[in-house]
Formats: sequence, structure tokens, C-alpha cells
Amino acid sequence: MGKSRDLTDIEKGMIIGYRTRGGSISETSAFVKCSNSAVMNVYNNWKNQEGVMSRRANCGAPRAINDRSERRLRRLVKCDR
Repeated sequence: MGKSRDLTDIEKGMIIGYRTRGGSISETSAFVKCSNSAVMNVYNNWKNQEGVMSRRANCGAPRAINDRSERRLRRLVKCDR
């Protein structure tokens, strides 16, 4: 877990825009007021995911059972009818 808060979507957009325009990592981090590693992480994630940035993946409660356990549970319920 990091020592500071998460970057907002606006800050991430500012990082992507500044880096895309040709700004260096240190210039971008000074502009957005965050660390160099945060700039590198945001920009690399954006480049590797082809522009898709979403927080939907880490919201909500974690799954109680995995896919395999769910299939097994369905089979057991179906047999007990």
C-alpha cells in the first residue's frame, strides 16, 4: 500500500496528456505534483491497456467462491432436486 492517496482520474488524464505531448517524466511529476514512479506506472498502464483506465475492477466485495467452486455447487444443487 502506498504512503499517499490514489491519483484521481483527472490527474491520470493530466499525466497521459503531458507525456503524450512529449513531456519528460520529471517535468510531468512536477506539473501534476506526484512521484516519478506514479507517472511511469500510470503512463505504462495506459499504453499497455490501449487507453482503457477503469477502477471498476477493484470495486465491490471480493468473490466468496471461485469459478470452479461455483460450477461444483451448481452440479450439487442440480443433483439434489
